[in-house]
Amino acid sequence: MTRARGLTRRVSLGLLGALATPWLARAQSDYPNRIIKLIVPYAAGGSSDVVARFIAERMRERLRQSIVIENRPGAGAIIGSQFVAKSVSDGYTLLLGGVSTHAVNPHLRKLLPYDGINDFTSLGLIGTGPLVVSVNPGMPVNSLQELIAYGKANPTKLAYGSATGVILHLAGELLKNMAGFEMLHVPYSGNGPALTDVLGGRLQVMIDAVGNSSPYIAEGKLRPLVVPSQHRTRLLPDVPSSAEAGLPNYQVETWFALYGPAAISDETIGKINTALNAVLQEPDAVAQFAKVGLEPRATSPDQAAALLSAESEKWGDVIRRIGLQVE
Repeated sequence: MTRARGLTRRVSLGLLGALATPWLARAQSDYPNRIIKLIVPYAAGGSSDVVARFIAERMRERLRQSIVIENRPGAGAIIGSQFVAKSVSDGYTLLLGGVSTHAVNPHLRKLLPYDGINDFTSLGLIGTGPLVVSVNPGMPVNSLQELIAYGKANPTKLAYGSATGVILHLAGELLKNMAGFEMLHVPYSGNGPALTDVLGGRLQVMIDAVGNSSPYIAEGKLRPLVVPSQHRTRLLPDVPSSAEAGLPNYQVETWFALYGPAAISDETIGKINTALNAVLQEPDAVAQFAKVGLEPRATSPDQAAALLSAESEKWGDVIRRIGLQVE
């Protein structure tokens, strides 16, 4: 009797699987046939939110389906990221993630409830945000090499500031390690107070997003030394890249990418990536992104995944080297 029941159950499950397979295939080929949610793991109004709303509006036109923004801030972007990681892998719940959520937090946070690589599907890069290393104009340095020489000659006289564990903090640690000089990191509650102290001469060095520092650079209140990138940025065209400044491997940028839960079908990935890249190549995308200090960057899903892997390895190495962990 028990064996008969087991056989009946297996036959029933097999029939259900056979019936479900055409339905799943049809659902994937019909994608999208209902509203898509784009989760932003930050509060409304910031640069990530601005970017999310821009791409959601334009992708809606390409996919012929509504995309609604849902802000789920909290716990250093963990709440929103975890929500997407645990969602159904059908392409209807997406995440605006980036270097912090996927390449830094997994190494920085002791008990992170998701894996930054294995719990997500990379759908494509959205944009990159160049950084700039600047000094207070009272400092006797005018280039990256002069800053390095000054730091080596005055190992207790250089300091920079940021919140602990953010990309600006890690960028300073990477610079010190690559160039072999000392520079104290002063922890702040946020970027604004650190910038205020550099402008006031209480700190010497500022590593910041170009969009934040460029107004002060234009006014002569900050002296830019280098953009840590292989190429100059159109946002600060007169500032040399790290390749030009003699430290070509010092490359740091913020970036945003589009993610979904792991195991989204290839067909759905292709549709989302095609729509996203079309938006990023629209004529006004450069101007829209420039408002928040970003540059649009279209990629394939594989290219976005490769970038995430490389960035995760790089920042994981920095975090382990300095022994940094956040509860």
